[in-house]
Amino acid sequence: MEVHHHPDFRKKNFKEYIFEGLMIFAAVTLGFFGERLREDLADHSKEKEFIMSMVEDAKTDINNIDKSIVLNKVRVFKLDTIANCCFNYGSQGNDDARLYSVVRDCIKHPDFIIPVERTMFQLKNAGNMRLIQKKDAADSIIFYDDITKRVVNQQDYYELHLKVLLDATEQLFNLECFPLNHQTLKWETDPKTLASVKLIDHDKIKIIAYGNKAKLFQGIVMFYLVRLEEARLHAVNLIKTLKRDYYLE
Repeated sequence: MEVHHHPDFRKKNFKEYIFEGLMIFAAVTLGFFGERLREDLADHSKEKEFIMSMVEDAKTDINNIDKSIVLNKVRVFKLDTIANCCFNYGSQGNDDARLYSVVRDCIKHPDFIIPVERTMFQLKNAGNMRLIQKKDAADSIIFYDDITKRVVNQQDYYELHLKVLLDATEQLFNLECFPLNHQTLKWETDPKTLASVKLIDHDKIKIIAYGNKAKLFQGIVMFYLVRLEEARLHAVNLIKTLKRDYYLE
């Protein structure tokens, strides 16, 4: 049977095959690079979002740290008052009233901070840390994460020694003198009541032992303040580094 070819049909020569092959290769390559470019642009956008979010988290941490520093400095001074009063019990007049006036604020809930881990969690647990391309920024984020872990670790010791002091408080103080305000859910004190209130036990050895516990707890709170100051310093440095490297206002 005779085969009839289309009028435009002709055999392709070798150069034409090469040219078509190169064109297909170029199209595939351009497509690959185009897709890669889109991915890079998307990654860069995510990177910028993470950096801005990290800056906001650090700012929140600084605000919370500042509040905690103020409150814990007050606790340090009041623990010092308790310790000195116990060590010199009986030589300064109405020591019972003085102890009652400060002990309430020393055994209340710890003045802790909870580091904001919103962005840090996403960076560490979704493989997103790879998106932080600038080395100084990545190093600063990792270092700040380590610093906040030290703060949280010190809070464990804080709670432990607070419980020791709280247990000892039950043995010496009449907590009925600290009625609960049902609106604020805080202990209150009546100055008239405190003026005449007495310790449950006036054994000098037990009182000195209580002073020792207050002194040890004071040392724990003081070191917690050191950790807070470190965290604040590195939060400030982190913000500066991220703003510098990513040209943020």
